Amino acid sequence: MTQLENTDYITLKRSVYGEYSRAYDEDRVRFVSGTALAERIDWALGPLQPGKNLLDLGCGSGRLLRQAVDRTGGKSVLTGLDLTPDMLALASSELGGDATLVEGNVAAGLPFKNQSFDLVTSLNLVQDLPANAVSSLFDGVYRLLRPGGTFRAVIPCMAERNQAAELFREMSQARVAMDFRYADDLRGLLMGMPGFVGASTEFRPSTAAANAAKGSVRFTLFADILGDIKSLGLDPRQVQQGVIFFSGNRALGS
Repeated sequence: MTQLENTDYITLKRSVYGEYSRAYDEDRVRFVSGTALAERIDWALGPLQPGKNLLDLGCGSGRLLRQAVDRTGGKSVLTGLDLTPDMLALASSELGGDATLVEGNVAAGLPFKNQSFDLVTSLNLVQDLPANAVSSLFDGVYRLLRPGGTFRAVIPCMAERNQAAELFREMSQARVAMDFRYADDLRGLLMGMPGFVGASTEFRPSTAAANAAKGSVRFTLFADILGDIKSLGLDPRQVQQGVIFFSGNRALGS
């Protein structure tokens, strides 16, 4: 059985995000600030026009989809995909009938028809995928995009290389199968994805690790990791994170 099909992997992710769902929207703001979160959503939705089809991968509580409803006046076809039933329950409560919500494992494939979306978005998803699933995700997104369509992703990463940051990466991978790549490595991976035209990346700093270290969030996973790093005699303040904004298009006529 491959990791993509491993029920232990799915169970782990559902457990992690089931716990996170208890204070998901509040903690997202505490991690990165309401302003930064709003900027990420606004950027991701930038290409969306009324009447166009949107797919949000790893839709979580549905906040991006709610913004899409408001932005388009309910005139777009909106779909959200998430692995975790608890997250989909939050999204259903938020959205009602304004979007179609689908339970599914992104790492195992995208269950939609070819060229069915004008915009595909994902916020905080790629770091949750097994290493060999990232290229498959991009291939799948390209397949789903209509000619001229856009993929926009916001992906957490490590801002600096040091011993504390490397331990944070190793512990995150070992405990919850999250792969926080270093920014330069992530850029190289993204820009090497085939098919997309006009591809670009932009790095922005993130306060997620710093705010987790302060204990200001209810979801304590990262605070616990940073506490363990401190107990090993390292300074958790050296764990600096950021996000990469990736944008790429499917060429017209392709």
